[in-house]
Amino acid sequence: MLCKPVQIVLDDLDSLMEKHEIDGLIAIGNAFDTPDIYWLTGFRSGDQITYVKNRGAEPVVAAFFNTLERVEKESRITRTHDLSEIYIGLMKEGKSAREHIDLFVEDTMKNVFTGKIIGVPDHIPAERLVIIQKMGYEVKVVPDLLRDARAAKSAAEIDAIKKAGDATVGGISKLLEMVKDSDIGPKKTLMYKGEPLTVGRMKLALEHFLLDHGAEVASDTILAVGKRAFDWHYLGAPEDELKADEPTILDVFPRLKLERYVADVTRTFVKGSVSEKLCDMFESVQIAAGAAVDALKDGAKIDDVNMACYESLERSGYNSRRLNPNAKEGMTHGLGHGIGLEVHENPSMYDRESYFKSGHVMAIEPGVYLKEIGGVRIENDYLVSTDRAVLLTEGIEEILYL
Repeated sequence: MLCKPVQIVLDDLDSLMEKHEIDGLIAIGNAFDTPDIYWLTGFRSGDQITYVKNRGAEPVVAAFFNTLERVEKESRITRTHDLSEIYIGLMKEGKSAREHIDLFVEDTMKNVFTGKIIGVPDHIPAERLVIIQKMGYEVKVVPDLLRDARAAKSAAEIDAIKKAGDATVGGISKLLEMVKDSDIGPKKTLMYKGEPLTVGRMKLALEHFLLDHGAEVASDTILAVGKRAFDWHYLGAPEDELKADEPTILDVFPRLKLERYVADVTRTFVKGSVSEKLCDMFESVQIAAGAAVDALKDGAKIDDVNMACYESLERSGYNSRRLNPNAKEGMTHGLGHGIGLEVHENPSMYDRESYFKSGHVMAIEPGVYLKEIGGVRIENDYLVSTDRAVLLTEGIEEILYL
């Protein structure tokens, strides 16, 4: 049974094309390497296709042979352009299609594009870009057009992100059970079923769980033990051993294999005793997260949400690079990011003068990092609405003393 494309809202594309002063938009790639392609077409395949949309018209996908047939059956696209004859002609002449890409690009542009100024996203292959320019078209790079168009999610996209969130929370819960069931061995090493509990064992168990629930790691999971977590993007080496009495940061961001959407959840846990300082870090991060979420709603200025977090941490006695660019400890990264088909997408928390809109989905991840302790980070995914933001990653406590 084929996976039906997640339904999206494309209403903004024409207005965004007008805003960027382009007559059309071209995107080239496949669903797995180029999320824009999947979002624009709903065609889940490793085959490369070319998408062209003239302003005010239905989009067209150019492809050949079986790929074209599957686009017509499996995607949202209703108009296609067949490039099979060009391929057949090259085969008859014993020529490589790869060495004659210009024939496919030129044919598509001449028969599909009706304007003069063509907009291209960042991901378009440079070879294709040069061919289009040599044809005499005016090319305008529009890196933010599709990023902005993808920012507000449809109801189906939100459901897919929540499904990814359920798998993520389930995976984290599975690892926490392993930690709970472990014993404290020599040098405070956690022992699970008689063997040291390592980052490698934990990640392998996570990957098995996610695969069983229709998801896969989008990129390597962050599992940072103790002081190593001071570097908040330290992935964790397979041989790193989990320790009692030390905070461990677990940041999981898997992608659904069929729907392609992601979630992003972080928890920090401690098995054993919790120092007074570490307890204060946990509680301060939790309070800062609450302050940010309280401010996160339709019409809120992005930097007001940022400041709600940073000012909360400041009141708790923790520095941040937002308030002090020279800060070495405290909260030394941004508050969060949009999520969807990618782990990081618009809206950006660094676009400080912009505003949140209903339908944005944000990963909010405040944290505090001290060199002699490591770090504490809490991350959840939220849907922006007219009222308080809606939590999409439910079912797991924020403060975890195991």
